[in-house]
Amino acid sequence: MTHYLIDIRLMGSVKNQIRSLSNHLAEKFNLGEKLVTPHITLAGPFSTTDEQKLVEDFTRICTDQKVIPKYEVGSYGFFDDTRVVFVTITPDETLKLYRFQLAQAISPYCSLRKYDQDSADDFRFHSTLAMKLDWLTFQRIKWHFREQESVIYRHHPIRATLLRNSKILCEYDFVQERMLSRAQALSKATRMRDFDILKVWADGSWE
Repeated sequence: MTHYLIDIRLMGSVKNQIRSLSNHLAEKFNLGEKLVTPHITLAGPFSTTDEQKLVEDFTRICTDQKVIPKYEVGSYGFFDDTRVVFVTITPDETLKLYRFQLAQAISPYCSLRKYDQDSADDFRFHSTLAMKLDWLTFQRIKWHFREQESVIYRHHPIRATLLRNSKILCEYDFVQERMLSRAQALSKATRMRDFDILKVWADGSWE
């Protein structure tokens, strides 16, 4: 079965910080494949029989955004029922509404999970560090993070990504205000064009 995922692909310094945290956990607790690629999930994984409509709705919701969404990276959190360790993400109102509108648009024909359909205020934004942990390892990591400094970082989500079976199907660039193909999304030249635009932003969030 084909699986889809919509997320914000972390880039720049915040990606490096979260990846370093994941690597630290892997070495200290021998986690192996329980680590994940740094990202912020917006919807999924889910399935659908209408990929064309999915791409159309994803494109429409993205291009309708008049303001670039923002978020802040902060402390650490845990989902006890699924034994997931994550970095907390605090979204601004634009990002909250964007995610909710996206879920509302695709829910009639996509197999979204219950939490994907949470209200704009109830959805818990996060970036997973480790998942599928056994009980003892999960408890050890929770204790370990009692003494860890938070990842305090304010960042702008440059792109929202639609993935099919873990590969980029298309990606919307909020800075350049255009949809990117897989090749464009992975292009270093496209990424550098984003950074050139963001360099003029006074708060330095492009780093």
